[in-house]
Amino acid sequence: MSTVTAPSAAALTVPGFWRRALHHRSFVLGGVLTLLLLLAAAVSLVWTPWSPYDMDMANKLKPPSGAHWLGTDTYGRDVASLLLVGARASILVGVIAVGIGLVVGTALGLLAAARRGWVEEAIMRLTDFSLAFPAILSAIMMTAVFGAGIVNAIIAIGIYNIPTFARITRASANAIWSREYVAAARAAARASSPSPCSTCCRTSRPC
Repeated sequence: MSTVTAPSAAALTVPGFWRRALHHRSFVLGGVLTLLLLLAAAVSLVWTPWSPYDMDMANKLKPPSGAHWLGTDTYGRDVASLLLVGARASILVGVIAVGIGLVVGTALGLLAAARRGWVEEAIMRLTDFSLAFPAILSAIMMTAVFGAGIVNAIIAIGIYNIPTFARITRASANAIWSREYVAAARAAARASSPSPCSTCCRTSRPC
């Protein structure tokens, strides 16, 4: 009799995920757009049709042509070159701003779920207060105080992302804290830790 071997977990997970993903229209469309953005950023590092910084007022607002594939803007700059260079800024801002929100927000959410009490209330009320300020308003305030620049925009967007990650992390951590194995681990830790009286008796010190 031939034996049937069960497929490994990797064989069930990875190919199955990609098979389902490739049949999902939104996933495929998002993947294609992301790849195009990465490709545009990579190409802009070595080549652009025109300089994205040189202004040519005599050729402003030109329609698409063989010289300017997507036309020119109000300052005569090539729009295709601007899009290629802008892809780098989009990736830079997105990755760093989300990274700031992810690191700080996750830490605050875990701290709120672990400490509870006034610590949790203070963190959650602070996140609620931060959500009252849109990212564009925070960017305008930082620009007015510290001046214009991509760094200030990244910081403003990162700060705006912190409350979202904090609330999601806190909710997920609270769901984990209520699991049975967490309660069992706490009970085992309390049982294994010696009581004050047993410690005094072993060391012949008065309790």
